Amino acid sequence: MRLLWLLSLALLIGVAFTTADDFNEFAEFEDDEPAVVGVKKEEETTTPTPTVTITKNAPKNKDTEFDVEEDFGLENPDVDDEVIDMSIPDSKDVPELNTDENIKAQPLKFADVPAHFRSNWGSYQVEAVVIFLLLVYLTNYLAGRAANQSIAFSWVDNHRDRLEEQFAVVGDDGLSETPSNGQLNRETDNLFSMWCSGRVGVSGCMVHIRTIKRQDLVSRIWGIFNKNYDRVTLTFDVDEGEMDSFVVAAGQRKSVTRLHKELLDLSQYTTEKKMAPGPSLPPSFSLFSESSEVASCLLDNAVLTLAKKYEDNIEYIHISDQYSGPKPPDGETLTRLPETRRVAVFSFILHNQSAEYDREAEDEMIQMAFYCVDKMRRFRLSREAKQKGDKRRQTAQELFQKSNHQARQEAAQARREEKTRERKQKLLEEEDPDKQRRLELLEYKKELKAKQPKMKQMKMK
Repeated sequence: MRLLWLLSLALLIGVAFTTADDFNEFAEFEDDEPAVVGVKKEEETTTPTPTVTITKNAPKNKDTEFDVEEDFGLENPDVDDEVIDMSIPDSKDVPELNTDENIKAQPLKFADVPAHFRSNWGSYQVEAVVIFLLLVYLTNYLAGRAANQSIAFSWVDNHRDRLEEQFAVVGDDGLSETPSNGQLNRETDNLFSMWCSGRVGVSGCMVHIRTIKRQDLVSRIWGIFNKNYDRVTLTFDVDEGEMDSFVVAAGQRKSVTRLHKELLDLSQYTTEKKMAPGPSLPPSFSLFSESSEVASCLLDNAVLTLAKKYEDNIEYIHISDQYSGPKPPDGETLTRLPETRRVAVFSFILHNQSAEYDREAEDEMIQMAFYCVDKMRRFRLSREAKQKGDKRRQTAQELFQKSNHQARQEAAQARREEKTRERKQKLLEEEDPDKQRRLELLEYKKELKAKQPKMKQMKMK
Protein backbone atom coordinates (compact mmCIF):
# COMPACT_ATOMS: atom_id res chain seq x y z
CA MET A 1 0.00 0.00 0.00
CA ARG A 2 2.83 2.32 0.83
CA LEU A 3 4.49 1.40 -2.38
CA LEU A 4 1.46 2.59 -4.38
CA TRP A 5 1.45 5.92 -2.56
CA LEU A 6 5.13 6.44 -3.28
CA LEU A 7 4.68 5.74 -7.00
CA SER A 8 1.73 8.17 -7.20
CA LEU A 9 3.73 10.87 -5.46
CA ALA A 10 6.67 10.40 -7.86
CA LEU A 11 4.39 10.71 -10.90
CA LEU A 12 2.82 13.92 -9.57
CA ILE A 13 6.24 15.47 -8.95
CA GLY A 14 7.39 14.58 -12.51
CA VAL A 15 4.24 16.11 -14.04
CA ALA A 16 4.74 19.28 -12.00
CA PHE A 17 8.35 19.71 -13.19
CA THR A 18 7.31 19.10 -16.82
CA THR A 19 4.57 21.76 -16.60
CA ALA A 20 6.97 24.24 -15.08
CA ASP A 21 9.45 23.67 -17.91
CA ASP A 22 6.72 24.18 -20.52
CA PHE A 23 5.68 27.53 -19.08
CA ASN A 24 9.30 28.61 -18.69
CA GLU A 25 10.33 28.31 -22.36
CA PHE A 26 10.92 32.09 -22.60
CA ALA A 27 13.04 32.18 -19.47
CA GLU A 28 16.20 32.08 -21.54
CA PHE A 29 15.26 35.33 -23.26
CA GLU A 30 14.28 36.92 -19.97
CA ASP A 31 17.63 36.04 -18.44
CA ASP A 32 19.58 37.27 -21.47
CA GLU A 33 17.67 40.54 -21.82
CA PRO A 34 16.59 41.64 -18.37
CA ALA A 35 16.47 45.30 -19.47
CA VAL A 36 13.40 44.71 -21.65
CA VAL A 37 11.18 43.89 -18.67
CA GLY A 38 10.56 47.52 -17.85
CA VAL A 39 13.27 47.74 -15.11
CA LYS A 40 15.68 50.42 -16.20
CA LYS A 41 19.05 50.36 -14.62
CA GLU A 42 20.38 53.69 -13.55
CA GLU A 43 23.90 52.84 -14.69
CA GLU A 44 22.92 52.51 -18.39
CA THR A 45 23.42 55.68 -20.33
CA THR A 46 22.41 54.37 -23.72
CA THR A 47 19.18 55.40 -25.34
CA PRO A 48 16.36 53.10 -24.09
CA THR A 49 14.75 50.83 -26.60
CA PRO A 50 11.31 52.09 -27.59
CA THR A 51 8.62 49.88 -26.09
CA VAL A 52 5.05 49.14 -26.89
CA THR A 53 2.36 47.98 -24.51
CA ILE A 54 0.94 44.56 -25.28
CA THR A 55 -2.37 43.86 -23.56
CA LYS A 56 -4.65 40.89 -23.92
CA ASN A 57 -7.94 41.39 -25.66
CA ALA A 58 -6.83 44.83 -26.85
CA PRO A 59 -8.72 46.26 -29.78
CA LYS A 60 -6.85 45.84 -33.06
CA ASN A 61 -6.41 49.10 -34.87
CA LYS A 62 -3.75 49.93 -37.43
CA ASP A 63 -3.68 53.63 -36.50
CA THR A 64 -3.41 53.19 -32.72
CA GLU A 65 -1.26 51.26 -30.27
CA PHE A 66 -2.34 47.78 -29.37
CA ASP A 67 -1.66 46.09 -25.99
CA VAL A 68 -1.36 42.44 -25.41
CA GLU A 69 -0.86 41.05 -21.93
CA GLU A 70 0.26 37.53 -21.61
CA ASP A 71 1.19 35.47 -18.56
CA PHE A 72 4.04 33.05 -19.17
CA GLY A 73 3.82 31.54 -15.72
CA LEU A 74 6.61 33.67 -14.26
CA GLU A 75 6.09 34.67 -10.67
CA ASN A 76 8.06 37.61 -9.39
CA PRO A 77 6.96 38.81 -5.98
CA ASP A 78 9.04 41.99 -6.22
CA VAL A 79 7.57 43.09 -9.56
CA ASP A 80 3.83 43.31 -10.00
CA ASP A 81 2.27 42.71 -13.32
CA GLU A 82 4.54 44.95 -15.29
CA VAL A 83 3.89 45.93 -18.82
CA ILE A 84 6.24 45.15 -21.67
CA ASP A 85 6.28 48.08 -24.03
CA MET A 86 7.56 47.63 -27.59
CA SER A 87 7.30 50.27 -30.23
CA ILE A 88 6.12 49.38 -33.71
CA PRO A 89 7.13 51.65 -36.52
CA ASP A 90 4.66 53.68 -38.44
CA SER A 91 2.56 51.92 -41.01
CA LYS A 92 4.36 53.88 -43.74
CA ASP A 93 7.64 52.21 -42.80
CA VAL A 94 6.18 48.72 -42.55
CA PRO A 95 6.41 46.83 -45.85
CA GLU A 96 3.10 45.77 -47.23
CA LEU A 97 2.23 42.13 -46.98
CA ASN A 98 2.25 40.04 -50.09
CA THR A 99 -1.33 39.74 -51.20
CA ASP A 100 -2.79 38.44 -54.42
CA GLU A 101 -3.15 42.01 -55.67
CA ASN A 102 0.51 42.87 -54.99
CA ILE A 103 1.96 39.72 -56.53
CA LYS A 104 2.84 40.32 -60.15
CA ALA A 105 3.48 37.48 -62.60
CA GLN A 106 7.13 37.41 -63.62
CA PRO A 107 7.76 36.79 -67.36
CA LEU A 108 9.34 33.44 -68.25
CA LYS A 109 12.95 33.52 -69.41
CA PHE A 110 14.18 30.92 -71.87
CA ALA A 111 17.81 29.98 -72.60
CA ASP A 112 19.34 31.41 -75.76
CA VAL A 113 19.26 28.55 -78.26
CA PRO A 114 20.97 29.13 -81.65
CA ALA A 115 18.58 29.31 -84.53
CA HIS A 116 18.44 26.46 -87.00
CA PHE A 117 20.84 26.93 -89.90
CA ARG A 118 18.04 26.76 -92.43
CA SER A 119 16.30 29.75 -90.87
CA ASN A 120 19.16 32.20 -91.64
CA TRP A 121 21.26 31.40 -94.70
CA GLY A 122 22.93 34.81 -94.61
CA SER A 123 25.14 33.73 -91.69
CA TYR A 124 26.94 31.19 -93.89
CA GLN A 125 28.19 33.41 -96.70
CA VAL A 126 31.89 32.77 -96.01
CA GLU A 127 31.36 29.02 -95.83
CA ALA A 128 29.36 29.11 -99.07
CA VAL A 129 32.13 31.03 -100.85
CA VAL A 130 34.80 28.58 -99.61
CA ILE A 131 32.76 25.56 -100.72
CA PHE A 132 32.15 27.18 -104.10
CA LEU A 133 35.88 27.86 -104.61
CA LEU A 134 36.75 24.29 -103.63
CA LEU A 135 34.24 22.93 -106.12
CA VAL A 136 35.61 25.21 -108.85
CA TYR A 137 39.19 24.15 -108.08
CA LEU A 138 38.27 20.45 -108.04
CA THR A 139 36.32 20.74 -111.28
CA ASN A 140 39.20 22.58 -112.94
CA TYR A 141 41.70 19.99 -111.67
CA LEU A 142 39.75 17.06 -113.09
CA ALA A 143 39.04 18.82 -116.39
CA GLY A 144 42.63 20.09 -116.79
CA ARG A 145 44.12 16.72 -115.98
CA ALA A 146 41.91 15.03 -118.55
CA ALA A 147 42.74 17.71 -121.15
CA ASN A 148 46.50 17.31 -120.64
CA GLN A 149 46.25 13.55 -120.94
CA SER A 150 44.15 13.88 -124.09
CA ILE A 151 46.71 16.23 -125.71
CA ALA A 152 49.63 13.91 -124.90
CA PHE A 153 47.94 10.76 -126.22
CA SER A 154 46.69 12.62 -129.28
CA TRP A 155 50.23 13.76 -130.14
CA VAL A 156 51.57 10.21 -129.80
CA ASP A 157 48.77 8.81 -131.97
CA ASN A 158 49.38 11.43 -134.67
CA HIS A 159 53.14 10.78 -134.91
CA ARG A 160 53.40 7.12 -134.01
CA ASP A 161 53.94 6.10 -137.63
CA ARG A 162 56.83 8.53 -138.07
CA LEU A 163 58.50 7.34 -134.86
CA GLU A 164 58.05 3.69 -135.76
CA GLU A 165 59.80 4.33 -139.08
CA GLN A 166 62.90 5.60 -137.25
CA PHE A 167 62.99 3.32 -134.17
CA ALA A 168 62.54 -0.37 -133.65
CA VAL A 169 60.83 0.10 -130.27
CA VAL A 170 58.48 3.00 -129.54
CA GLY A 171 57.09 3.43 -126.04
CA ASP A 172 59.08 0.84 -124.09
CA ASP A 173 58.34 0.96 -120.35
CA GLY A 174 61.81 -0.38 -119.43
CA LEU A 175 60.41 -2.84 -116.88
CA SER A 176 59.56 -5.97 -118.81
CA GLU A 177 62.20 -8.29 -120.26
CA THR A 178 60.63 -8.19 -123.70
CA PRO A 179 60.32 -4.73 -125.30
CA SER A 180 56.82 -3.28 -125.40
CA ASN A 181 55.35 -0.63 -127.71
CA GLY A 182 52.95 2.25 -127.21
CA GLN A 183 53.64 2.90 -123.52
CA LEU A 184 53.26 6.58 -122.57
CA ASN A 185 54.29 7.26 -118.99
CA ARG A 186 52.67 10.03 -116.99
CA GLU A 187 55.31 11.45 -114.65
CA THR A 188 53.14 14.32 -113.37
CA ASP A 189 49.77 15.80 -114.24
CA ASN A 190 51.36 17.92 -116.97
CA LEU A 191 54.47 15.90 -117.93
CA PHE A 192 54.45 12.74 -120.05
CA SER A 193 57.41 10.73 -121.33
CA MET A 194 58.02 7.97 -123.87
CA TRP A 195 61.24 6.06 -124.57
CA CYS A 196 62.22 5.03 -128.08
CA SER A 197 65.23 2.90 -129.01
CA GLY A 198 66.65 0.83 -131.83
CA ARG A 199 68.24 3.30 -134.26
CA VAL A 200 71.71 3.48 -135.79
CA GLY A 201 74.03 6.02 -134.17
CA VAL A 202 71.87 6.73 -131.11
CA SER A 203 71.24 4.62 -128.04
CA GLY A 204 67.74 5.99 -127.64
CA CYS A 205 65.44 8.97 -127.72
CA MET A 206 63.41 10.31 -124.80
CA VAL A 207 60.23 12.11 -125.82
CA HIS A 208 58.90 14.57 -123.23
CA ILE A 209 55.47 16.16 -123.67
CA ARG A 210 55.20 19.08 -121.25
CA THR A 211 51.73 20.60 -121.29
CA ILE A 212 50.37 23.72 -119.62
CA LYS A 213 49.36 23.26 -116.00
CA ARG A 214 45.68 23.17 -116.82
CA GLN A 215 44.97 21.24 -113.62
CA ASP A 216 46.15 24.22 -111.55
CA LEU A 217 43.58 27.01 -111.37
CA VAL A 218 46.14 29.64 -110.35
CA SER A 219 48.44 28.72 -113.26
CA ARG A 220 45.53 28.85 -115.67
CA ILE A 221 44.56 32.34 -114.48
CA TRP A 222 48.19 33.45 -114.71
CA GLY A 223 48.34 32.04 -118.24
CA ILE A 224 45.72 34.55 -119.32
CA PHE A 225 48.20 37.38 -118.73
CA ASN A 226 51.40 35.44 -119.54
CA LYS A 227 50.82 33.36 -122.63
CA ASN A 228 52.22 29.83 -122.46
CA TYR A 229 52.10 26.80 -124.76
CA ASP A 230 52.51 23.05 -124.72
CA ARG A 231 55.96 21.76 -125.64
CA VAL A 232 57.46 18.57 -127.03
CA THR A 233 61.16 17.80 -126.46
CA LEU A 234 63.14 15.10 -128.28
CA THR A 235 66.43 14.18 -126.54
CA PHE A 236 68.73 11.88 -128.54
CA ASP A 237 71.55 10.07 -126.71
CA VAL A 238 74.33 9.81 -129.30
CA ASP A 239 76.70 6.87 -129.21
CA GLU A 240 80.38 7.42 -128.51
CA GLY A 241 82.42 8.17 -131.61
CA GLU A 242 79.39 9.23 -133.64
CA MET A 243 80.04 12.98 -133.37
CA ASP A 244 82.99 15.36 -133.11
CA SER A 245 83.74 17.67 -130.20
CA PHE A 246 81.52 20.73 -130.60
CA VAL A 247 78.68 22.56 -128.84
CA VAL A 248 76.03 24.60 -130.63
CA ALA A 249 72.58 26.00 -129.79
CA ALA A 250 70.10 27.95 -131.91
CA GLY A 251 66.49 28.98 -131.44
CA GLN A 252 64.22 31.63 -129.97
CA ARG A 253 66.33 34.41 -128.49
CA LYS A 254 64.66 34.29 -125.08
CA SER A 255 64.90 30.51 -124.74
CA VAL A 256 68.49 30.21 -125.99
CA THR A 257 69.70 33.05 -123.76
CA ARG A 258 68.12 31.35 -120.78
CA LEU A 259 69.79 28.04 -121.68
CA HIS A 260 73.16 29.78 -122.04
CA LYS A 261 72.87 31.05 -118.46
CA GLU A 262 71.60 27.80 -116.96
CA LEU A 263 73.51 25.00 -118.74
CA LEU A 264 77.15 24.35 -117.92
CA ASP A 265 78.33 23.32 -121.38
CA LEU A 266 76.84 26.33 -123.17
CA SER A 267 78.23 28.80 -120.63
CA GLN A 268 81.74 27.29 -120.82
CA TYR A 269 82.27 26.59 -124.52
CA THR A 270 79.97 28.81 -126.57
CA THR A 271 79.64 32.47 -127.42
CA GLU A 272 77.05 34.29 -129.46
CA LYS A 273 77.80 34.07 -133.18
CA LYS A 274 76.43 35.57 -136.33
CA MET A 275 75.64 33.66 -139.48
CA ALA A 276 77.84 34.03 -142.54
CA PRO A 277 76.54 36.04 -145.48
CA GLY A 278 73.75 34.22 -147.26
CA PRO A 279 70.77 32.38 -145.83
CA SER A 280 70.44 33.23 -142.16
CA LEU A 281 68.25 32.50 -139.19
CA PRO A 282 64.97 34.37 -138.59
CA PRO A 283 65.28 37.74 -136.80
CA SER A 284 63.83 36.32 -133.57
CA PHE A 285 66.49 33.57 -133.40
CA SER A 286 69.88 33.61 -131.69
CA LEU A 287 72.93 31.42 -132.25
CA PHE A 288 75.47 30.31 -129.63
CA SER A 289 78.25 28.17 -131.05
CA GLU A 290 81.73 27.01 -130.19
CA SER A 291 82.90 27.52 -133.76
CA SER A 292 81.51 29.33 -136.78
CA GLU A 293 82.38 26.27 -138.85
CA VAL A 294 79.87 24.16 -136.92
CA ALA A 295 77.03 26.64 -137.32
CA SER A 296 77.52 27.08 -141.06
CA CYS A 297 77.72 23.34 -141.66
CA LEU A 298 74.85 22.07 -139.50
CA LEU A 299 72.44 24.93 -140.22
CA ASP A 300 72.28 24.46 -143.97
CA ASN A 301 69.68 25.79 -146.38
CA ALA A 302 67.14 23.04 -145.64
CA VAL A 303 67.22 23.69 -141.89
CA LEU A 304 67.14 27.47 -142.32
CA THR A 305 64.14 27.20 -144.67
CA LEU A 306 62.17 25.18 -142.11
CA ALA A 307 63.28 27.57 -139.35
CA LYS A 308 61.83 30.52 -141.24
CA LYS A 309 58.68 28.61 -142.16
CA TYR A 310 57.99 27.40 -138.62
CA GLU A 311 59.60 30.24 -136.70
CA ASP A 312 56.88 30.20 -134.02
CA ASN A 313 56.96 26.41 -133.60
CA ILE A 314 60.71 25.82 -133.11
CA GLU A 315 61.88 26.76 -129.61
CA TYR A 316 65.55 25.68 -129.73
CA ILE A 317 68.07 23.14 -131.07
CA HIS A 318 70.92 22.11 -128.77
CA ILE A 319 73.72 19.74 -129.84
CA SER A 320 76.63 19.08 -127.47
CA ASP A 321 79.29 16.52 -126.64
CA GLN A 322 79.81 17.99 -123.13
CA TYR A 323 76.25 18.02 -121.83
CA SER A 324 76.25 17.77 -118.02
CA GLY A 325 72.99 19.45 -117.05
CA PRO A 326 72.47 22.78 -115.30
CA LYS A 327 75.19 24.71 -113.52
CA PRO A 328 75.54 24.34 -109.75
CA PRO A 329 73.88 27.07 -107.67
CA ASP A 330 75.87 30.11 -106.63
CA GLY A 331 78.13 29.41 -103.67
CA GLU A 332 78.16 25.66 -104.28
CA THR A 333 81.19 23.92 -105.78
CA LEU A 334 81.44 20.50 -107.36
CA THR A 335 83.76 18.01 -105.66
CA ARG A 336 84.47 16.10 -108.85
CA LEU A 337 84.26 16.65 -112.55
CA PRO A 338 80.66 16.17 -113.73
CA GLU A 339 79.88 13.32 -116.08
CA THR A 340 79.21 14.40 -119.64
CA ARG A 341 77.27 12.78 -122.46
CA ARG A 342 76.62 13.44 -126.12
CA VAL A 343 73.11 14.68 -126.80
CA ALA A 344 71.01 16.36 -129.44
CA VAL A 345 67.95 18.16 -128.03
CA PHE A 346 65.07 19.52 -130.14
CA SER A 347 62.24 21.48 -128.50
CA PHE A 348 59.03 22.34 -130.38
CA ILE A 349 56.01 24.45 -129.40
CA LEU A 350 52.47 23.13 -129.88
CA HIS A 351 50.23 26.10 -130.64
CA ASN A 352 47.01 24.33 -131.55
CA GLN A 353 46.79 20.58 -131.30
CA SER A 354 43.50 20.32 -133.18
CA ALA A 355 44.58 22.23 -136.31
CA GLU A 356 45.55 20.22 -139.37
CA TYR A 357 48.29 22.73 -140.27
CA ASP A 358 49.99 22.30 -136.92
CA ARG A 359 49.97 18.52 -137.24
CA GLU A 360 51.69 18.79 -140.59
CA ALA A 361 54.17 21.31 -139.14
CA GLU A 362 54.96 18.98 -136.27
CA ASP A 363 55.54 16.13 -138.70
CA GLU A 364 57.98 18.22 -140.72
CA MET A 365 59.81 19.40 -137.59
CA ILE A 366 60.22 15.82 -136.36
CA GLN A 367 61.63 14.93 -139.75
CA MET A 368 64.03 17.90 -139.43
CA ALA A 369 65.24 16.53 -136.06
CA PHE A 370 66.18 13.19 -137.63
CA TYR A 371 67.83 15.04 -140.52
CA CYS A 372 70.02 17.06 -138.10
CA VAL A 373 71.01 13.91 -136.18
CA ASP A 374 72.13 12.16 -139.35
CA LYS A 375 74.04 15.21 -140.54
CA MET A 376 75.69 15.61 -137.13
CA ARG A 377 76.96 12.03 -137.34
CA ARG A 378 78.50 12.68 -140.77
CA PHE A 379 79.98 16.06 -139.89
CA ARG A 380 83.71 16.27 -139.10
CA LEU A 381 85.60 19.32 -137.88
CA SER A 382 88.68 20.63 -139.59
CA ARG A 383 92.05 19.97 -138.02
CA GLU A 384 92.41 23.50 -136.68
CA ALA A 385 88.88 23.62 -135.25
CA LYS A 386 89.35 20.21 -133.63
CA GLN A 387 92.61 21.29 -131.97
CA LYS A 388 90.95 24.43 -130.62
CA GLY A 389 88.05 22.39 -129.30
CA ASP A 390 90.33 19.89 -127.56
CA LYS A 391 92.33 22.74 -126.05
CA ARG A 392 89.18 24.38 -124.68
CA ARG A 393 88.14 21.13 -123.05
CA GLN A 394 91.56 20.62 -121.50
CA THR A 395 91.58 24.19 -120.20
CA ALA A 396 88.11 23.77 -118.72
CA GLN A 397 89.22 20.58 -116.99
CA GLU A 398 92.33 22.27 -115.56
CA LEU A 399 90.30 25.23 -114.32
CA PHE A 400 87.89 22.91 -112.63
CA GLN A 401 90.69 20.95 -110.97
CA LYS A 402 92.38 24.17 -109.87
CA SER A 403 89.20 25.61 -108.40
CA ASN A 404 88.43 22.30 -106.77
CA HIS A 405 91.96 22.12 -105.33
CA GLN A 406 91.66 25.66 -104.01
CA ALA A 407 88.34 24.85 -102.39
CA ARG A 408 89.88 21.78 -100.73
CA GLN A 409 92.79 23.89 -99.45
CA GLU A 410 90.42 26.46 -97.99
CA ALA A 411 88.45 23.71 -96.27
CA ALA A 412 91.66 22.15 -94.86
CA GLN A 413 92.86 25.56 -93.62
CA ALA A 414 89.52 26.12 -91.90
CA ARG A 415 89.80 22.73 -90.18
CA ARG A 416 93.35 23.51 -88.99
CA GLU A 417 92.28 26.86 -87.58
CA GLU A 418 89.40 25.19 -85.78
CA LYS A 419 91.76 22.63 -84.18
CA THR A 420 94.18 25.39 -83.11
CA ARG A 421 91.31 27.31 -81.56
CA GLU A 422 90.20 24.23 -79.64
CA ARG A 423 93.74 23.61 -78.30
CA LYS A 424 94.07 27.20 -77.08
CA GLN A 425 90.66 27.03 -75.45
CA LYS A 426 91.66 23.84 -73.67
CA LEU A 427 94.89 25.52 -72.54
CA LEU A 428 92.97 28.43 -71.00
CA GLU A 429 90.56 26.14 -69.20
CA GLU A 430 93.34 24.02 -67.64
CA GLU A 431 93.60 24.60 -63.85
CA ASP A 432 96.75 22.59 -63.08
CA PRO A 433 99.78 24.94 -63.49
CA ASP A 434 102.24 22.15 -64.36
CA LYS A 435 99.98 20.67 -66.98
CA GLN A 436 99.27 24.13 -68.36
CA ARG A 437 103.00 24.83 -68.80
CA ARG A 438 103.44 21.51 -70.63
CA LEU A 439 100.58 22.35 -72.97
CA GLU A 440 102.05 25.80 -73.64
CA LEU A 441 105.39 24.23 -74.50
CA LEU A 442 103.76 21.77 -76.92
CA GLU A 443 101.80 24.57 -78.57
CA TYR A 444 104.97 26.63 -78.98
CA LYS A 445 106.79 23.71 -80.61
CA LYS A 446 103.91 23.18 -83.04
CA GLU A 447 103.97 26.83 -84.05
CA LEU A 448 107.74 26.71 -84.66
CA LYS A 449 107.38 23.57 -86.74
CA ALA A 450 104.64 25.17 -88.83
CA LYS A 451 106.82 28.22 -89.53
CA GLN A 452 109.81 26.19 -90.71
CA PRO A 453 110.11 25.83 -94.51
CA LYS A 454 109.28 22.42 -95.86
CA MET A 455 112.27 20.70 -97.48
CA LYS A 456 112.63 17.36 -99.15
CA GLN A 457 115.47 15.04 -98.31
CA MET A 458 117.22 13.36 -101.22
CA LYS A 459 119.58 10.47 -100.71
CA MET A 460 122.52 10.29 -103.07
CA LYS A 461 123.83 6.91 -103.96
